[in-house]
Amino acid sequence: MTVDLPPADLAAAALAGASATGDRRGEAQALCDLAAALMEVGRASEGRYLFRRAVALAEELGEREIEDVALTSLGYSLAQFEGLGERWRAVLLEGGDETEHFPSLAAARSGESYRTGRRPDAAFRISQSAAVVLASGFVAVKFLGPFVEAFATKLGEGLGESAVAAAGRLRLLWDHGDGRRDLDVLTPGSQRTTLVLPENFDDAARLAAIDLDLGAEGVQGAELHWDNATGTWVPRST
Repeated sequence: MTVDLPPADLAAAALAGASATGDRRGEAQALCDLAAALMEVGRASEGRYLFRRAVALAEELGEREIEDVALTSLGYSLAQFEGLGERWRAVLLEGGDETEHFPSLAAARSGESYRTGRRPDAAFRISQSAAVVLASGFVAVKFLGPFVEAFATKLGEGLGESAVAAAGRLRLLWDHGDGRRDLDVLTPGSQRTTLVLPENFDDAARLAAIDLDLGAEGVQGAELHWDNATGTWVPRST
């Protein structure tokens, strides 16, 4: 029996395949398709971030059709984009409206957008006291790179769901006041497991994080810190 996968899952599979084979045009198209699929299910902040990635890659490759579709989805025309200077094109592609800012980790975790992973429709005003950046789902790739995609894939395998669905469980909270970065995983049962990322988040720590069994006793619902001496993630009381 053939199972029809949701558009986001199909696009994510195409993106992984294109990246693995070095098909950069396919990668740009898949980024665009995944962004559109996420926008359709209300994950707009992730969609806008992926559309920006598609624009940047399509511009580099000279794929004007893909670039135009992605820009249109962001509310711009290709002519408008090309009329901007290089500096302002870079500013547009860097974005920022896909994240939110809060005065503390506690405030970020108490917000509706933290629970749902979706930005409110109203513009979010940043106060001078705001220090914590909240990035949900695929937007965390902007700060942590491909690790997020690998982590979501492995998480999805453990939960019996797609990497796209698993990515929707991730929240990155970056406190610029003290440099702390928390990767929260909202596991079934409304439990939150937190990985406090070390300043030197090297390959050993990344691979160990990907291999974590987040459903294991003592791990699920815990705050985990990287122990460089033992090469393991260990729970620590808060």
